[in-house]
Amino acid sequence: MSDSLLFSFVPYAAAGIALAGIIRKLTLRETPAPVSPWTPAGRAVLAGAAIVAFNHLLGLAAPRAMQAFNASPSRLFALESVSLIGALLLGWGLFSLTLRRAREGQSGAAVALGLVFAQVLTGVYVAVSLRWGSAWYVHVVVPYLRSVLAFQPDSTLIRAAPLVFQVHLLTGFGLLALAPFFRMSRVTAPARAPEPVEPGLLATPREETP
Repeated sequence: MSDSLLFSFVPYAAAGIALAGIIRKLTLRETPAPVSPWTPAGRAVLAGAAIVAFNHLLGLAAPRAMQAFNASPSRLFALESVSLIGALLLGWGLFSLTLRRAREGQSGAAVALGLVFAQVLTGVYVAVSLRWGSAWYVHVVVPYLRSVLAFQPDSTLIRAAPLVFQVHLLTGFGLLALAPFFRMSRVTAPARAPEPVEPGLLATPREETP
C-alpha cells in the first residue's frame, strides 16, 4: 500500500471502527465505574491529557490564532515548555497506572494503558527531536487533518515528514479506533481504614451533674 493511500485510508477506517465501538457501548449499556477519589497518577494523566489535547485542538480549530501567538519567540518557547510538561505528566501517570494494573493482574487494562504510554513516548520524542512542533504543526498537520475532515485527504506534506512523526500519527489513528473498546475502571487511591475507637467511649453515658 502506497503512503498516499495509507494516509488517505487509515483515518476513515479508524473513524468507522470507533463509531462501531461507540454503538456497541450504547447498545450494551455497560455499567459505569464507581466514582471515587483519584490517585496522584490519575490526576497527572488528567492534567497532562488536558494540556496536550488543548494544544492539538487549538491548532486545528484556530490555526491563525496559534500562528499569531507563536510569532513571538518568547511565547513560542512558553507554549512548547507547557506542552512538554503536559506530555511528561501524562507519560508519568500512564506509566504508573500501567505498572499498577499489571501488578493487580488486569492484563487487558495494562496493555491498553501501555499502548497509550507508547504513543505519548513517540510524541515526546517528536517534540524533543523536531523542535518547535506547535509552529510547524499548523503548516503540516492541520492542513492534512482539515482535508481529511473535508473528505478530500491530501497527505502530500505528511508523506514528506520524518518517519517517526508518520508513525506517531498513524498509531494515534489506531488508538482512536480502539478507544471505545477499552473498558477500565478508575484507578483510585486505597480507602483509609477508620481509626479505632475504644468501645467504652461510645457506650459510656454522659455524666450529669446533680
